[in-house]
Amino acid sequence: MSLNAADMTKALIAFDTTSRGSNLALIDFAQGLIEQAGGRCRRSYDATGAKANLFATFGPDGDGGIVLSGHTDVVPVDGQDWSGDPFDAVIRDGKLFGRGACDMKGFLGVALSLLPQIAAANLKRPLHLALSYDEEVGCVGVTGLLDDLKQQNIKPALAIIGEPTLMKIVGAHKGGAKLVTHCCGREGHSSAPEKGANAVMMAGEFVALLDSVWDELRADPDARFDPPHSTVQANVIGGGTAVNILAKDADVTWEYRCLPDRDPQRILARVAQRATDEILPKYRARAAEAAFQTRLHAQYPGLKMDADSPAVLLARELTGANQVEAVAYGTEAGHFQAYGIPAVICGPGSIEQAHRPDEFVALSELMACEKFLRKVIAKASA
Repeated sequence: MSLNAADMTKALIAFDTTSRGSNLALIDFAQGLIEQAGGRCRRSYDATGAKANLFATFGPDGDGGIVLSGHTDVVPVDGQDWSGDPFDAVIRDGKLFGRGACDMKGFLGVALSLLPQIAAANLKRPLHLALSYDEEVGCVGVTGLLDDLKQQNIKPALAIIGEPTLMKIVGAHKGGAKLVTHCCGREGHSSAPEKGANAVMMAGEFVALLDSVWDELRADPDARFDPPHSTVQANVIGGGTAVNILAKDADVTWEYRCLPDRDPQRILARVAQRATDEILPKYRARAAEAAFQTRLHAQYPGLKMDADSPAVLLARELTGANQVEAVAYGTEAGHFQAYGIPAVICGPGSIEQAHRPDEFVALSELMACEKFLRKVIAKASA
């Protein structure tokens, strides 16, 4: 099958790869195309076997290859007001609309559309494609892919992660984590609140504390980022059973996004210490079992700026960019860097469109990405 970039992107969007489900149908589709073009494929799976990473190689075996990397999963469409079917992509006014159009099936669509060119190239060094699962829930899948490469002693020279950057060169991003803090209280009648510990009230105070910690982080900025400081915030909260019952349990789901040159453990330690010192004494005076229990659900490292890394230098050479940017959102690039593979981010579309209803990527962006990746193929052939 040979499709142009837009049609290949539409074909990928047609697979509902929302993170809560499987991505195997898309992986099967991509692997079939890659193997037809002569690529050599490896898979690594999650614990359930319902999700897989795909790592494909063209050209010679050995070290020094270039990785083109992207995630296959997308965020949910639940509750969003789409003008059409999010998984039946359409083109209007020079834009391709569909869930994942920019984040990031556009990049994968361009890469897969170039399989005939990759197959025909006289590659002097390996050219790899990496398709991962569960990036949208904390960059979970790529760690298994990288572990597999390490076990197989596969050592790429660099990785290009095709997250939407409007084809600008991004060399740094924040690290982050998803955490859930369980507030443990004691049930009782709401007419006597001081004879129990209301976990929902504990949760409210904990949320306020997170906002206060965020204020502290503003004093340590890095002007390359927007916002220029690390951030902490709660995004989901739930608990309690009835209006006249003191809540025994409540959960606060929160995140930090930490500047890549800062230690995120200091944020976690600060939150824990302040919660213990400032909130718990009041509730433990009423119920000795009152407590905060925090679980780390997902974590990804930041990408530290290295203007002289081979990934950044190659991207600048091929695009002619004079500037290397930094972004607040997270990607899998930090994991590649942490595994010793220099990484850079450059892909079609705008992050402003990601996760929104009527997500789109401009066809001009797909064309610019295709031009860039053709240069990558030529570079691997030189």
